Amino acid sequence: MVSERQLRAFAQDHHRYGSAVSPRYLAGPGDPWHVTHALRAAGWKADSDPLHPTVVMTSPDHSHWLTIAPGSRRTCWHVSGRGKPSWSMWFSGSAPVEIVAAVTDALVRPVPQEDAPTTFGLLTDAHWQHTPDKSGDEHLLSPDGTIVVSLRLSDVSALHYWSIDVAGHHDQYGPQQRLWSASLDGDAPAHLLAALAGALIDPAPVLRTRFDIPSNQHLDVGAEFEIHDQAVTAHTRRLAEARRHRPKNLPVTSLPTPNTSAAARLASRRWPSPLHSRSHPEHTV
Repeated sequence: MVSERQLRAFAQDHHRYGSAVSPRYLAGPGDPWHVTHALRAAGWKADSDPLHPTVVMTSPDHSHWLTIAPGSRRTCWHVSGRGKPSWSMWFSGSAPVEIVAAVTDALVRPVPQEDAPTTFGLLTDAHWQHTPDKSGDEHLLSPDGTIVVSLRLSDVSALHYWSIDVAGHHDQYGPQQRLWSASLDGDAPAHLLAALAGALIDPAPVLRTRFDIPSNQHLDVGAEFEIHDQAVTAHTRRLAEARRHRPKNLPVTSLPTPNTSAAARLASRRWPSPLHSRSHPEHTV
């Protein structure tokens, strides 16, 4: 389970002041503990080498993995599954944690019995522009013109895959001023793709501390307020929800509640991001 020390570190890492921002796909990276703490609460195991900055987490049934590689030039987040077929998803390190969490949260919850809505259906219903090209690829452009979701055919096989490019703008030469990107196997489970598409169109704002809000003309930034206690409370509730999906055969310990009043006294300090700490990679989980 997530320890009291780890919850206290989460509280200390969040500055006292911040804002609610939307859309979430332009919100900036956020705190990776949003993902790793929830997986830990749901019974995932940290298999990382404590002397290596890469974080590896494994699901209780060993069928799914999460890898975080801080400082990687190519990929930061890697989510994969063992099955027939196996599948993988890659997200660059600047991807918002709420977008990555859409996939990892769906892995924790039971697989829906009903058919998942399609990515095309979800995005076109949200007024994304659908454009095929001469090569056979399909593209979906967000209403603000900053994000393109594409279904592509591989150049070397008949396999298909999804790509996501978020940038300042897109033109005939592709994404310009890229913010983050992702690549997803076309054979990934439909409910995971639907969860990801749902996160891209979710209008609910997310919280960011004052120093973590990117400058973007398409980002709606609310008035600044004291977000610290709200962020800690929301995180604690999130972990309690994740714990509900923990396999029953795994031991469960009580989930401590962080001392938010004490943490508030520390909140004015600026703490280093755990994702970029190479000295203590085990703190990420």
